[in-house]
Amino acid sequence: MKILQVHNEYRHRGGEWTVLQQEYELLSRHHTVDQYIVNNSEELNGPLSKARLLFTTHYNRRSKRQIAQMLRDGGYDMMHVHNFFPLLSPSIFDAAAELGIPSVMTLHNYRLIHPNGLLFNRGEVDESTLKGSAYRAVASGAYRGSPLQTAVVARMIETHRNKGTWGRVPDRLIALTNFAKRKFTEGGIPEERIAVKPNFIRDPLPEMNPSADSDSEPGILFAGRIEEEKGIDELVEAWINEKIQTPLYIAGDGTKKEYLEKLSVHNHSIKWLGSIDRDELLSRMRASLALIFPSRWYEGMPMTILEAKALGCPVITADIGNHADLVNDGQDGLHYRSGETGDLAEKVELITSNPELRERLSGAARKDYERCYTPDRNYSQLMKIYEEAAEVRRRVDGA
Repeated sequence: MKILQVHNEYRHRGGEWTVLQQEYELLSRHHTVDQYIVNNSEELNGPLSKARLLFTTHYNRRSKRQIAQMLRDGGYDMMHVHNFFPLLSPSIFDAAAELGIPSVMTLHNYRLIHPNGLLFNRGEVDESTLKGSAYRAVASGAYRGSPLQTAVVARMIETHRNKGTWGRVPDRLIALTNFAKRKFTEGGIPEERIAVKPNFIRDPLPEMNPSADSDSEPGILFAGRIEEEKGIDELVEAWINEKIQTPLYIAGDGTKKEYLEKLSVHNHSIKWLGSIDRDELLSRMRASLALIFPSRWYEGMPMTILEAKALGCPVITADIGNHADLVNDGQDGLHYRSGETGDLAEKVELITSNPELRERLSGAARKDYERCYTPDRNYSQLMKIYEEAAEVRRRVDGA
């Protein structure tokens, strides 16, 4: 099979880029894979190019022509899109369809149903655009704090809702969890178009040095950006107000770090690690009593949770979003009621004081990784989705 991966790269690479490259390496073992990548930093280099987005974000005919030529000249059997926003637009799916080439898209965020792609606005979950118009998010400037930019993205969402685009192309949409699939369906995307396939990671255990485990006192680990939507305020407040004695190790950096460090300066159970490299992070994770994931938004596919599962580290997570979907409460981790520091403290005490429970959760977490999140498992799932997409395209073209 000859596959074209398509991606609109943001100014700052994040999880989407990592997943794109992982899938490229995985697919390249079995197939011919090429990439077509456009970069916001390179393309949006002046006021005129930025102004053009007002007229092309919802449908870019130039991108359609470019993709059509590439697909035609390259003789591709499949187009897999990881992001089309803002430069490429949904027009690229029409290019593939008109050539009879099946296409799929991985839904790394909620951009098809909310302008900022997060379903999170003004410090809280925002589902107002699921049943209602995306223009509801304009007044608050949900996208980058700008009503104008938000209106541009809302126009894209509403244009393709009204045209029924997502019931026609691409041939398969890939949600990362069942939770995400439910949200996209609530937002008007036909359920039958959406397959569920999580991300994956290579098994970190064979590459780890057995003697490299952290020599710190075992505790609870937080790893991520130190930002409000990650629930870090709630976490620090829980340790202070609920007088949790178990050490909390916080790895990461962000705009809230300085404020929260000052807030917790007299609490000796909270240890600030700053930014650490992946090897140290995995070492600390393997030695931890649990990873804690208090995010207040729905998330995409938190790779730290997959790493924790692979290392047999139980996860304590807020009971919302994709992170709650990834952690099976009472089986390979624990849920606590989001926003309730007392319940969070109870779950920390439960996992800290009960080594038998911790061992059971740890073993189940590792088994869940082996069952669901390995490269081999992911490849099988992806091939099945490609086959389904190809069958859909054959039926449409033969109608």
